[in-house]
Amino acid sequence: MEPEKSLLKEFMNDGWVVVLIGVFAMFSRLLADKTDLNIAEQFKRITTAAILSGIAWAIIDSGFILATNDISSLIKAIIYGIIGVISPEILGGIVRIGKVFEKNPEKFIKK
Repeated sequence: MEPEKSLLKEFMNDGWVVVLIGVFAMFSRLLADKTDLNIAEQFKRITTAAILSGIAWAIIDSGFILATNDISSLIKAIIYGIIGVISPEILGGIVRIGKVFEKNPEKFIKK
């Protein structure tokens, strides 16, 4: 019988590295970006990257939601980095989909 998994224990073992990948990816984007953002906006973007990378880890790597252990570690690291870099666009897209759903939920729910 397999011992019960704890998401927090799994995160402390290796999930926190994924959050760092997302943070450093966004930090790199901010360094390369020519747009001047204030400190608060930069902090928000870095925090968003950390959160979304952590969510991606919970979905992909932790095995709590999807058991996709057949993806190589390199591919997973690339996915987490990309998520970190484009996290504002990911959230913007989710918000737009939510607003469209709010206006016309019947469009998404097939009868």
